[in-house]
Amino acid sequence: MAAPAASADFPVTVHHSLGETTIAERPVRIVSIGLNDQDFLYALDIAPVGVRAWWGEQPYATWPWSEKQRARLNARPVVMRGMSVDPEWVLALHPDLIVATYADIGERLYRQLGEIGPVVVAPAGYAPWSAPWQEQLRLLDRATSGSEEKAQNIIAGFNRKVSAIRTAHPEFEGKTAAFIDIRDGQFTLWRSSTATGRFLGDLGFTLPATLEKEADAAGWIRLGFEHAQRLDLDVAIWPQGKQETAESIRPYRNLRLYGEKRSIWLGPDSLLSAALWFQSPQSIDFALDQVVPLISSALQEKSRNQTTR
Repeated sequence: MAAPAASADFPVTVHHSLGETTIAERPVRIVSIGLNDQDFLYALDIAPVGVRAWWGEQPYATWPWSEKQRARLNARPVVMRGMSVDPEWVLALHPDLIVATYADIGERLYRQLGEIGPVVVAPAGYAPWSAPWQEQLRLLDRATSGSEEKAQNIIAGFNRKVSAIRTAHPEFEGKTAAFIDIRDGQFTLWRSSTATGRFLGDLGFTLPATLEKEADAAGWIRLGFEHAQRLDLDVAIWPQGKQETAESIRPYRNLRLYGEKRSIWLGPDSLLSAALWFQSPQSIDFALDQVVPLISSALQEKSRNQTTR
């Protein structure tokens, strides 16, 4: 693949959660060690030489929602598997930029990697895993191109799509919704400032303030089964499924949410569930197409039940 043309925008200095990094020239050999960073690079028309697999055993660690972009770029990255980063693996790929915007890179590893090449980690002002995807995209665009033009165009396209969905589904506006799972013997939700919460907020949904205030520093909300009445939202999405487990809990079966069939159960190994967790521009676009009809159907079920009362 031919090297990109030189850009007057380099050198460029980018700010991130561990400081700032100056990139002298437009990078050509980019190694991605963030768990979803490869999707962002493909969205920016960049073929990484190395990527880190998260889960799923996908070829080239690329899920179907990004496969066309990977193939178009003829990207055949070397894949690092496992939850720890091996600096020797990174070194062997001779990178001129290392990106880890969706990873928990501590100071020690950051310094080790910095001896190999310039490193860009999570956007400034955000803890690991917490930055909006738009901030990841802007940061990666600036680090790889010297500008944010491509990122802004992608974000504008997303905003147009969400606006069209909200126009087509005014019934979403102001309704309550959450992603819910069962973990460690408790109901687990995520506050509105987390990735899943932002996904629902973009569609017009809210989370009750009484639940928001229960969130811990990481944005997790945990409720004992005896507090199931607090889950009586307009819509609940269960990305890990567990329908049989939830419906075996008597307080859950007392909810209108249960009686009106307004829970959306996803298979834990489904492509849609994976897309919702992956939280890249491509996976969110895919998830919107799949989830919106399910939410609309759940709200129609609520409306039918209210009409027949």
